[in-house]
Amino acid sequence: MEKRLILFLILSFLVMFFYPYLIKKLGHQPTSDEARRVATTTRPTQPDAPLGLPDRNQPAIATTNDVTVETDLLRITVSMQGGTIKTWELKKYHRGGTHAGEPVQLVYQGADAFYPLSLVPQDPKTVTNPPTELYMPSAQHLILDQQHPTAELTLNYTNPANGEQIQKKLTFHQGKYWVNLEIQAAGLAQARTLILGTNFGIAEWGDANRGFSGFIGPTHLIDGQVSHDPPNKISQSVEHEGAIQWTALQDKYFLAAFIPQEAARRVWVLKQGEEQKDQKVTVGLPGITAGEKTRMQLLLYAGPKEYDTLKDLQVNLEETIDFGWFIYGSWVLVRVVAQPLFAVLRFLQHYTHNYGAAIILLTIFVRVLFIPLTHKSYRSMKAMQAIQPKVAALQKKHKDNKEQLNREMLELYKQHKVNPFGGCLPSLLQVPVFVALFNILYTTIELRQAPFILWIHDLSDKDPYYILPILMGITMVIQQKLQPSQMDPRQARLMLLMPAFLTVLFLNFPSGLVLYWMTSNLLSIGQQAITMRYFERPMHEPAKS
Repeated sequence: MEKRLILFLILSFLVMFFYPYLIKKLGHQPTSDEARRVATTTRPTQPDAPLGLPDRNQPAIATTNDVTVETDLLRITVSMQGGTIKTWELKKYHRGGTHAGEPVQLVYQGADAFYPLSLVPQDPKTVTNPPTELYMPSAQHLILDQQHPTAELTLNYTNPANGEQIQKKLTFHQGKYWVNLEIQAAGLAQARTLILGTNFGIAEWGDANRGFSGFIGPTHLIDGQVSHDPPNKISQSVEHEGAIQWTALQDKYFLAAFIPQEAARRVWVLKQGEEQKDQKVTVGLPGITAGEKTRMQLLLYAGPKEYDTLKDLQVNLEETIDFGWFIYGSWVLVRVVAQPLFAVLRFLQHYTHNYGAAIILLTIFVRVLFIPLTHKSYRSMKAMQAIQPKVAALQKKHKDNKEQLNREMLELYKQHKVNPFGGCLPSLLQVPVFVALFNILYTTIELRQAPFILWIHDLSDKDPYYILPILMGITMVIQQKLQPSQMDPRQARLMLLMPAFLTVLFLNFPSGLVLYWMTSNLLSIGQQAITMRYFERPMHEPAKS
């Protein structure tokens, strides 16, 4: 039985390690059937100003210089060329590695970029160059604070040659990652599409190669269902029709999204880059018609995938947080475990102010829940150990008659009231917890760059000195020594290789996950020691009825 358990654990870890690469290769991505239809809301707006002219309360500034906007969370630059967003920095989130300390920049800065809020031809196949129209702003610099929690920027464009008029009105909010956007147009020679911008919201493509990052790329909520467009499956462009609740570009930790405030029925995806290392994608919302006066209202969200922040928008944008995968088709099951586990982890962090301490407390909580099962498992293993000589005798006696051996083995188990699978149950039940925590550590931004103590500065990354994995391996050896064994001495010696194998496997796992496993081992050692000292009774004789 122990060999089966060891084999199960090895296969589980191998599946976890190589399965994402297989899924990525096949182009499969999880979809959610939990998403609900979005109830859109209409936000109050200021009375319309004549197109081509700024609001009377915000006189136009004759300049082509960039406009800067600062809130407590964002530092934004708006370009007058095309009336687009040129930079979007997140003040509270910083890059790692060689760029440590620099704020996360969500706007792709390549020379061939289509900046966010570009208006391009409606047909994605004809989109070749970024817009070049020059807009006039209503302000040059906006600073929001507690006394001025809201500010409005109006951008106006007029083409005197043909009478085309476009107005973009952006309303910024202190303490928010989203912006109200209203676009009005009149007299356009051709219909236009509003695009989210090349790779806007995708801060890192590189993590996609690690296999544990969840989906990276275009994501939509259409007719109440979340769908993905894997960039490596797009030849040039893809179009979708239906009730568009939102469309977004996302990576593991960040995203940018258009959330229509009026009915939207079509969205398209445009691919610019061909290679994985040079992926460039954007999404577009058609809706600016030619000729007549038209208006488009929506929310633009660009920021971290914080669960509470996304949930507060009430449009199911939190569905972009990839809480879990394990075996194809099991995403819903893993999410069922991961979401409440994540809620408990955040609750504990609220009081400890340290996610490492929260993981330790969570591990204690899980182990307490499993105490009855673990105790029963231990006694089952002891019972199996006690009857092992009889099992060996039967195996020798009926080595040429498998059917007779199985019958007498079942009778032996029944006589001694032993369940040969009883020792596996606690380990099997902990696998969903392990997988859920694995996904939480790898994909939730709350754990990104979260420190623990001393040398552990990021619980979502590996231990830089491999101290935790080595300590975990030592605890596994001690735990294995304390566990009752039904194997012969040679098999037992071979099983000592298991801690070494898992230690090597865990070297590159998130340090928070290694901390969980090591703490679980320590608690298990303590429980086994207490059981052996105070609760063990002789089990060599069959239980009396």
